[in-house]
Amino acid sequence: MKNIIFLTFVLLISALRANADNIQFTASAPKVVASGEQFEVTYAITAQPSGFKPPEFKNFNLIGGPSTSSSSSVQFLNGKVIQNSTYSYTYYFTANTPGTFTIEPAKATVEGKSYLSNGFTIEVVSNTKQGGNPQGNKQNVQQPQQNAQQGGKRDIVAESGNDDIFVRVIIDRNNLYQGEHLIATIKLFSKLNISAIENVDYPPFTGFFRQDIETPPLRALERENVNGQIYATGVIQRMVLFPQKSGEITIDPFTLQCVVQMQVKGRQRSIFDDFWGPQVQEARKKIKSIPMKVTVKPLPFGSTSSFHGAVGNFTFKAAVDKTDVKTNDAISLKVTVSGNGNLKMIEPFDIKFPSDFETYDPKVAVNANTSINGVAGSKTFDYLIIPRHSGNFKIPAIEFTYFDTQLKQYKTLSSDEIDITVQHGANESSTTVISGVSKEDVKFLGKDIQYIKTQIPDFKKKGEFIFGSLQFWLYYLISLAIFVFLVVFWRNRIRENANILVVRNKRANKVARKRLQDAHSFMKDNKSEEFHENILKALWGYMSDKLSIPVSELSRDKVKDEIGNRNIDPQLVQQFLQILDTCEFARYAPTESASRMENVYNEAISVITKIEQNIK
Repeated sequence: MKNIIFLTFVLLISALRANADNIQFTASAPKVVASGEQFEVTYAITAQPSGFKPPEFKNFNLIGGPSTSSSSSVQFLNGKVIQNSTYSYTYYFTANTPGTFTIEPAKATVEGKSYLSNGFTIEVVSNTKQGGNPQGNKQNVQQPQQNAQQGGKRDIVAESGNDDIFVRVIIDRNNLYQGEHLIATIKLFSKLNISAIENVDYPPFTGFFRQDIETPPLRALERENVNGQIYATGVIQRMVLFPQKSGEITIDPFTLQCVVQMQVKGRQRSIFDDFWGPQVQEARKKIKSIPMKVTVKPLPFGSTSSFHGAVGNFTFKAAVDKTDVKTNDAISLKVTVSGNGNLKMIEPFDIKFPSDFETYDPKVAVNANTSINGVAGSKTFDYLIIPRHSGNFKIPAIEFTYFDTQLKQYKTLSSDEIDITVQHGANESSTTVISGVSKEDVKFLGKDIQYIKTQIPDFKKKGEFIFGSLQFWLYYLISLAIFVFLVVFWRNRIRENANILVVRNKRANKVARKRLQDAHSFMKDNKSEEFHENILKALWGYMSDKLSIPVSELSRDKVKDEIGNRNIDPQLVQQFLQILDTCEFARYAPTESASRMENVYNEAISVITKIEQNIK
């Protein structure tokens, strides 16, 4: 028993010494106060000080303090003793002079060592401009709830905000290039006491690709000076928006409902009000932001074929895991784009591999962090290639072009050429690879020299001639008819192939269904993001081929106008646009259920089939 007490004592002493080497000394105060309003400043230190010296508070009237308090706790975590002690000094002030004042750090002494707290700034606004004043330094707010009705509460719903409470969608810029990011912040402002936030409804952000920034839950509101008046404010959500088309894009209003505490009016004042405070009731206010307009400039002309929509500031590299292999050994070629910009929209590269290499679609991995500075990180394309024959091969340089938002111009980056030596392997085929022959044709060339006859020919006896016989003329006429048919057929085929738009129009439905099959496989694997991305590619690609309009120039309005000119049912057009909105919203939303994805898949097939039947 004595050993246990001694061991506990030693652990406590060790914890105290460890905490003494990690002392935190902080000051906290409101950022903004009204003239004549009482406020408090608190200094907290995680060790007992032997001396404490506060700074000078010029232009402030000390009305009380310091009041001291302390708290202590001991925790056993992973076999270690953690001692937490906090000593606080609280002062009470009022300010009469409007302005912004900087308070120097306080000084504390612990075991002969001096420590300084953080300094801070207090803004004092004139009380004559105050229409209302949030009570205290912070307001506690409950998390957003789904149910608006609660027992014992009276619902008072206002359709929009007023000077006492409102919400804003704040953007850091309203003039930018297509594909360039902007930061949108949804912020709440209130002079009323808020007890809960309900029915949060985000706008669809039509025309934008949205990525949310990790935002802490709104549990308390901070005081802020807004045009000379003090509001309790809090950030509901921050996000990064990438415009997907040029022109003027409108951000629709954001709406929510707040449960606020309001003083009961129309009642005679009672003597008990001085003791218990005025009687209040909870009311609900529905508020919404005003629409925001953003001007999006199209990207300038002058891009190269290696530009596929990357906008931002990037670096680029390409490398293989090995350059000396044997036939049929797998090689990994990794192409990595790093930087800040629309990483998720960068498409795979068109690499010209040697014809002796068997290649596969790349595996794509995105490692990105979304913050108030945009989307930063990397996107890697991992190409699997398999050399089927020995020899020395060269992978040509890979080019990557992006639009630099800082220099306002296109930049092209290029990798080095990659030399690969392939040695003869045990399983190498003797097949000769002929340039321009597909993989399906190559498998028939491995027997021997092509076109060698393996059967005994049917020889004719000397003196027998086929020339001039009936059989000769039949062969001649049939060959001539086949020749004429082939000439006419190929001339028509060449004429049609010369018109790329006609070819794309005819193949639109087939290509769309191929992409829908890819989406169906992702649906089976419950991969929501890839599923909705392939649905979008199928829909936009179908419209691009059918209307003979490049995908980069397509927009919702152009699709509506072009289809409308072809006598398509407006309800069918609206169904097509609704599927686009559903997929845009669901691509980066939480994973949807399989039944919901199946509904989207069936609707996409139905709308493409109906448009194909009715379009002219």
